[in-house]
Amino acid sequence: MNKTKAGLLIFCAGLLFSCSPTPKYIQDKTFSHKNIAKIYIQDHKYTEALRELELAEKTDRCDAEIYNLFGLVYMAKKEYPRAERYFKKALQLRPDYSEAYNNLGSLKMLEGRYIEAIGYFKKALSNPLYLHPYIAKTNLGWAYYKIHEKKKAINTLLEALRENFRYYKALVRLGLIYMDEGNLDMAEFYFKKAVKANRSAGEPRYYLAEVFFRKKNYKTAKALWKSVIELDPDSKWANLASERLFLLEKLYRERLKQS
Repeated sequence: MNKTKAGLLIFCAGLLFSCSPTPKYIQDKTFSHKNIAKIYIQDHKYTEALRELELAEKTDRCDAEIYNLFGLVYMAKKEYPRAERYFKKALQLRPDYSEAYNNLGSLKMLEGRYIEAIGYFKKALSNPLYLHPYIAKTNLGWAYYKIHEKKKAINTLLEALRENFRYYKALVRLGLIYMDEGNLDMAEFYFKKAVKANRSAGEPRYYLAEVFFRKKNYKTAKALWKSVIELDPDSKWANLASERLFLLEKLYRERLKQS
């Protein structure tokens, strides 16, 4: 046996040894750090999340979810190459990890690499044990729309809704497609359904207001944008709603001058 093959066998044996089943007390400790990190990620406290994930990694270096969470943090921080490395590390540990494939696809969407994204979403969906396929299908449908395959995009998004009719992000994506195409009535239909599906989300309210704005129903648009700000004043959607309200006020002042 040559030195290269011998070295490879030793390396593989090392991996197998290092990733043998962990004692329950270590699993519990890792689980605790991961859950705290998830809460910090939801609250956009990424430095705190990283600290918890580093502690989790010290406890168990073979937990794929830790590296998937690292990837989510760095993706949120717009450190895309670093995020990709962590997602791929998660997949080295769990080759059938659909969540990591879906996140890699989402990363490629942010980079504008839609064909690559489609490949990753399909890999996520190839696992029959994937618990939330409607999430990857929603992302896949949006990726199809980005490469101008409108029919395939709509069909894929409708498939996602058949699996979870309350998944508001699929409803929002359908609304955006119809709004982009100029079909404001269908856009309004889907955005309204999205608002009902998740009343605490600012995104569907923001876009529903945009539909009413384009329909020249400024009173309703104004009320909806104000409600977005009230929901979460520090959110991205609240900032965007503030900009639209400023524009609406500007239009109103210009009309007063002309009258």
